[in-house]
Amino acid sequence: MADICSICGKKEMLPYKCKYCGWTYCSEHRLPENHNCPGLEKLKTQVRESGRIMYQPEQKTTKKHTIGLPGFGHRKRSPYAVPISRNYSLYIIMANVFMYLLQLIFGHWFTRLFYLDPVNVLYQPWTIVTHMFLHSPFYLWHILFNMMVLFFFGPILERKIGSKNFLIVYFGAGLLSALGQMIISPSPMLGASGAIFGILATLTVLDPDIRVFVLFIPMKIVQMLMLFAFYELFMLLTGSNDNIAHAAHLFGLIFGLYMGFKIKKEMKQSVW
Repeated sequence: MADICSICGKKEMLPYKCKYCGWTYCSEHRLPENHNCPGLEKLKTQVRESGRIMYQPEQKTTKKHTIGLPGFGHRKRSPYAVPISRNYSLYIIMANVFMYLLQLIFGHWFTRLFYLDPVNVLYQPWTIVTHMFLHSPFYLWHILFNMMVLFFFGPILERKIGSKNFLIVYFGAGLLSALGQMIISPSPMLGASGAIFGILATLTVLDPDIRVFVLFIPMKIVQMLMLFAFYELFMLLTGSNDNIAHAAHLFGLIFGLYMGFKIKKEMKQSVW
């Protein structure tokens, strides 16, 4: 049975499992430098801090009694995987779906209580955060698109940069997109699109060769992001009246690019 590459999704009959991070890759991404291996970077840091010249794996002693299924040895979980207990992408998706259901149940008054209205933001300061968990109840694709992108790309980014940086990217992009949209337009806004654009932009900087499909057309994630950016900029400059916060999307994208280059620089410095 073929395994799937953790980076590009390619099926491999003979996959390569990285000994540093524990993830499975195709032949193209099997080398640590080709998948920005977080395990290797942490290992190098530990080696430098310990003062050792090279890495020497510790000898593992086999205990007589182990906990596990009969016939199977004890298997240690990779510290760089994102289990459900720390998968913040999943938590955010659950929160968005929960809020969307409440919007459908309680109607417009509930949405008005939590969406961001630039006119009333000083009287409802919580809305600068809560608007990121609301979506249009009349346009199902709004929440479906955002949550699908977060589901597929969020865990990949979280594995690369850690949960703390992931939350900084997500909420930082969401907040900056809200501030940017308020400067451009006084209209109320809701949605997680600004934060989603931040996630995509950061991931693009760190791994621009990830393969994606846009309307069934294969391309690299960097090409997809460029298409999105050109479209959003065109719609913003032409004064589109489609009730979509194009400025918010662009501000979220800009914050994501900033965080991507910042984290990438820190990763390179940690190697040396």
